[in-house]
Amino acid sequence: MWVSVRPYSQLAKSYDHLLGIPFFRGLRRSFEALVHHYQINFTSAADIGCGTGIFARYLARCWNVPVFGVDASREMLDAARNRCCDPRVCWLLQDIRCLTLPKRVDLITANFDTLNHLLRPSDLLRTFERIHESLCPDGWFFFDFVTPCQPLGGRRQFVRCHCAGGGSVCQSVRWAPSPRLLHIRLMQSSPRLRYASVEHVLERAYSPIEIAIALSRSGFVCRGVHCPNSMRRASRCLPRLVVVAQRVPSQPVYRT
Repeated sequence: MWVSVRPYSQLAKSYDHLLGIPFFRGLRRSFEALVHHYQINFTSAADIGCGTGIFARYLARCWNVPVFGVDASREMLDAARNRCCDPRVCWLLQDIRCLTLPKRVDLITANFDTLNHLLRPSDLLRTFERIHESLCPDGWFFFDFVTPCQPLGGRRQFVRCHCAGGGSVCQSVRWAPSPRLLHIRLMQSSPRLRYASVEHVLERAYSPIEIAIALSRSGFVCRGVHCPNSMRRASRCLPRLVVVAQRVPSQPVYRT
């Protein structure tokens, strides 16, 4: 019997092996390349939509900075706490539309479709405004997002499965072009679970123009839009894009 459960509640147990670790490998390369390219200096950070905390742990351990890991899923944060007891990482259960950090930070990251979980442009703008408020002057915002430009490589549906320990986790993604929605279904079964579970997630694809307008309206300057694999500046709309933005200083600097 399949039982419908809250998004990411059961997936938290197998998220890293199915999705988190494979995505992190490429994310680390792109992040380090762009930090070097833009000469981003930071002594504090926050990773919003942190999930099981892979990237937050990386920031704390490899960059030796205090980090806030923020997510709306209690189960994902429980997994993050169990896998990381680094005192430099503070885990916060929050809706990113109402992001409230204990103090401002130099860098905020939002990876792996985090912003696509915001289904309304008004929610995207509200989140950008909260991120802007949470950054120090001249702070940096590093994020990726899925666009409506063939997000599944031209296909309408994508399925992949991961099998381990006598169980399986399958991810089915269906693209609906007209409302620009990704319908994601995560099915998990395991001898350790009392029942097989189904989690339904909706994501909205955003165009580069929508992202640019929301950044500008919330007080950011877009420093660059990049291809996620080559890290070259994007010259066209791709299925996924990586953006580096910077908070506009509160007080303008006048040069003579």
